Amino acid sequence: MAKTPAVLIVDQNPEVRFEIKRLLKQSQFALAGEAAFGTEAVSLAVETEPDVTICGMDEPWVRSVQTIDALINSLPETPVIAYSSLRTLEAARQAMLAGARDFVSAPATARELEEAIVGALESEERRRMRLSGQMSSLGAQGTIITVFGPKGGVGKSTIAANLAVALAQETGQSVVLVDADTGFGDAAGMLDLKPEHTIVDLVGRMDGLSREELAQYLCRHHSGVAVLAAPPDTFAWRDISSDQFRKVLEMLSRTQDVVVVDTGADLGAIGLAALEAATLVLWVTSPEFASVKDSLHGMEALQSISFPLDRIKVTVNRVSPEDGVRSRTVEEVLQRDVFWQIPYDRRLRQESELGE
Repeated sequence: MAKTPAVLIVDQNPEVRFEIKRLLKQSQFALAGEAAFGTEAVSLAVETEPDVTICGMDEPWVRSVQTIDALINSLPETPVIAYSSLRTLEAARQAMLAGARDFVSAPATARELEEAIVGALESEERRRMRLSGQMSSLGAQGTIITVFGPKGGVGKSTIAANLAVALAQETGQSVVLVDADTGFGDAAGMLDLKPEHTIVDLVGRMDGLSREELAQYLCRHHSGVAVLAAPPDTFAWRDISSDQFRKVLEMLSRTQDVVVVDTGADLGAIGLAALEAATLVLWVTSPEFASVKDSLHGMEALQSISFPLDRIKVTVNRVSPEDGVRSRTVEEVLQRDVFWQIPYDRRLRQESELGE
């Protein structure tokens, strides 16, 4: 970016606009202007030609959605980021359907807003390069989501399996679930699958493998999810190097839209490789003190090796009916916002045991 990006703020609430201006100033972005929803916003956008527009999302959705749609129609090369205090899937869904490039939950930090703006600009730049043919030689790669937590029993495998199924069913994308738990991984068992092959078999045949041959090492679930199983013998992982594991993920990401990686609870060679390869890390912790403490130590360890912590999204999974520490306390200890909270539901454990 040769110049400081200029940002247009669109929201009906002047207090919200003031808060976003404060965050933009902290991140040293330029302000292109501010406006309420509707014609005022669109005319100002056309006049100022901002690099990015931040648009509020409020209920009822119609006014916000119409404004986002009009902004994109008027300036199709200017990415729009939706900003809302409504932390619901429906809010994010409405924003994306309207054409927003990203969705930021309020109140946001200056860093979160900066990441969203930079990400939107980089995405737009890649889009322009693809249209101009400058990226024709680059290989396509799917999204890699690594589900990790430095403590066992916090529900990583349950989340990974359900996430993979949900993505396949709700988006229609091709999804593969990789069991990278070097202890005794059982992602296949959670989906009631009995795989004929494991990642050990695949590693031994990787070189020169065609797409059709690669599919033979995956086990299919009725939801459409493909599973690359872990070996039943935990010692078999000794025959797989971190480089070989990275190569497996790269190979799968070239044939699948989404690769969901279920990991063990350690930062060994395989676990670290899964984190380094990830587009996004769902960092799972329960509200129990021991789990939060282990998460803090785990993040400090990653920070010591310059791992980009902005990839991490903290997910609090309530695995027992006891309350544990408050989510706000989790945020204070980890110095990171909680991205998502999963409420306790005793049926989850029952269904997992049934492979459902």
